[in-house]
Amino acid sequence: MKNVMLIHGFNGVPKVYTYFKEKLEEKGYNIIIPEFPTKTNITIDGFFKVFDKYKEYFNNELIVIAHSIGNAMFIKYISKNNLNVGLYISLAGFAKSFITEGRDDLNTVIAPITISMEERKKFITLVKDRYSIYSNDDHIVPFQILQDFTKTMNSRDMLIEGIGHMGKKSGLESLPEVIEIINDIEKK
Repeated sequence: MKNVMLIHGFNGVPKVYTYFKEKLEEKGYNIIIPEFPTKTNITIDGFFKVFDKYKEYFNNELIVIAHSIGNAMFIKYISKNNLNVGLYISLAGFAKSFITEGRDDLNTVIAPITISMEERKKFITLVKDRYSIYSNDDHIVPFQILQDFTKTMNSRDMLIEGIGHMGKKSGLESLPEVIEIINDIEKK
């Protein structure tokens, strides 16, 4: 049985993860949804301690879907531990810090999370297939940073208009494009 790990971001598990879980379990996948620290409790060490509990799942068969800040944490973790992954799908990923006006809670957490050139290079060698999904109306991450992430991580670019940040507040309940990516990769 293949494993799919759903990595959440700042506010916890987004609604769309329920959709992914249902659709992928129907196809026989084992869904793993670790509980990472949220909001102002987020630290790199905190995320790493949770990842350590799931280290056995990291291999060329693992599919990872990560949202927002979860992307940077995942990239840092597998780069540090030299862990392979078969398919990675980023939702609203970013590789460098930024400021969101009026969100000091978020800005404080994001400030120390930047992907280094070394981590980027290592990540590209460790992950076979990489996709970056982002929107033109993300209210958290600036559009240019979303676009830069795709280039930085050498992933396939997927701009989907009108889906926002894809987190809890966006209300996004389905994203069939993610299921299509997984189906296409499985056919190879």
